[in-house]
Amino acid sequence: LLFCSTLFSQQKDIATSVLIINSIVVFEKSKLGNDILIAFQQADFELKKEADLNVKKFEEEELDLTQKREILTKKEFNELADDFDKRVQKTRNFYDLKDSQLRDSLEKWKKNFIELSGRIIQPIMLNYQAFIVLDSSQIDLFFDNRIDITEQVILELDKLYKSDPKYLEVILG
Repeated sequence: LLFCSTLFSQQKDIATSVLIINSIVVFEKSKLGNDILIAFQQADFELKKEADLNVKKFEEEELDLTQKREILTKKEFNELADDFDKRVQKTRNFYDLKDSQLRDSLEKWKKNFIELSGRIIQPIMLNYQAFIVLDSSQIDLFFDNRIDITEQVILELDKLYKSDPKYLEVILG
C-alpha cells in the first residue's frame, strides 16, 4: 500500500506519493536561472571579444610577415613563421582552455542552482506529503501532468530570489 496525498490541479484532484519536475524548465524559466544564463553569456561574450582582438593582431602580424618574405632569407623567414605558428597555437589552446573553464563554471552554477531549488522543493513535497520527486529532464517518464510541480517550483523560486537577490552571487561564487 502506498501512502498517498491529494494533489490539486486545474483538472481534478489526484492522489500520489510521487511528484514530477523538469529541472531544465525550472532553470530556463525562473528569474534566477535567467540571470545565471545572462552572467554566462556576458562572460562568454567578453571571452570571444578578447579572442577576436587577438585574431586581428595575428592577422596583421601574418600580413606583415608575408610582406617581409621578400626581404628575408628563407631561414630567417622560416624561423619567424615557426615562432608565429607556435604563438598562434599557444593562444588558441589558451582560449580553448578558457572556454572549457567557462562551460565548467556554468555546469557548477547549474548544480548550485539545483541545490538551491531543493530548498523550494522540500516544502512542496511536504505540502503534498510526497515521498519522491522525479526529474523528467533526466529520464524518460510517462506520467500524469497533474503531478508536475515544475511551474510551482518556478513561482516559489522567483519569490525567494525576488526577496533576496544575493542568491545569484551565492550561485556564481
